[in-house]
Amino acid sequence: MMIPERDDRLAALSVSGDLISLLLDFLSEQGADGSLLAQRLRLVGQARRLTFAEWWRWLDELQMHFAGQPVAVELARRVAPEHLGVIGYLALSSGTVLEAFQHFERYQRLLYEGPGARIEIRDGLAGIIWDNQYGGSSRYSDEVIHGGLVAFLRRMTRRSDLMLRRTDIIWQDLPDRKAYLNHVGGELKSGAANNALWFEASYLMLPLSPDEGAAQRLQQAADQALHSLPDESGVLATVRRILVEALPRGGGSQREVAKALAMSERTLLRRLSSCGVSFRSLQTAVRMELAQSYLRERHLTLSEVALLLGYSEQAAFNRAFKASMGVPPGEWQRRHGD
Repeated sequence: MMIPERDDRLAALSVSGDLISLLLDFLSEQGADGSLLAQRLRLVGQARRLTFAEWWRWLDELQMHFAGQPVAVELARRVAPEHLGVIGYLALSSGTVLEAFQHFERYQRLLYEGPGARIEIRDGLAGIIWDNQYGGSSRYSDEVIHGGLVAFLRRMTRRSDLMLRRTDIIWQDLPDRKAYLNHVGGELKSGAANNALWFEASYLMLPLSPDEGAAQRLQQAADQALHSLPDESGVLATVRRILVEALPRGGGSQREVAKALAMSERTLLRRLSSCGVSFRSLQTAVRMELAQSYLRERHLTLSEVALLLGYSEQAAFNRAFKASMGVPPGEWQRRHGD
């Protein structure tokens, strides 16, 4: 069954506004920083999200502006952590490629809504496989996202020689097939059931070389939360520090904290109880401290803040924040944001 391009089910869903900075960086490198197109993009870039339909239109317009160039592939070559928003920052805190991809799997909807990606290992190859329950995106968009992940992998590992073994696409072909394959390597399998990127499974264990500059924003928010906490010593302070570091990475459970302290969960609860607190109340307090730091920065949406704090949905975060702070997070941000 042929999957339609630019499916209506996907068109109204959103992608991160951080991707606009990728387009602006490309225009700047092309000497078109002062063009009308760049001026319009800068206005769009002030929004935190845009729809897939808008994203597709901008890619089309950029391709028309630079007719004859494989614009989508050139954009993919330039993908860096700062273009991926929170996912980029979290990847910088990972020790291996596998950890970075696990962050991508968990937080991918911060980058775009709709098609979910999963990691699989088959016959010595690791694959990132996207579902197609929302239909197809555009071929230009797929070139940017797929090729961009390869560029990101090379940047993070500092291995410019890393290549894919195969790219699976749901389309019959790509508009920039030759340029795309020159960038990612391997072969192209068209008309596949799902979009997928396949590479050597051994890549998953490659260590990452973090870029401290790009990770600074997320780390600063965590540091601010730590500094605003009471000056404590012993197990209470240690648990707080573990939670501040673990929550933005999807961790911070009672079991994980106990393991980090090399003690049983029962012992952890008993030690906290002797300090007059429960694990849940301490976890909530740390979440609220982090939430205030993130909200002051205004760089993250409320849904992004909720995910970074380990809430399954924004509504749960809203309820918890209002219960602790007395006002909803949006109202608190309007009063206290920088």
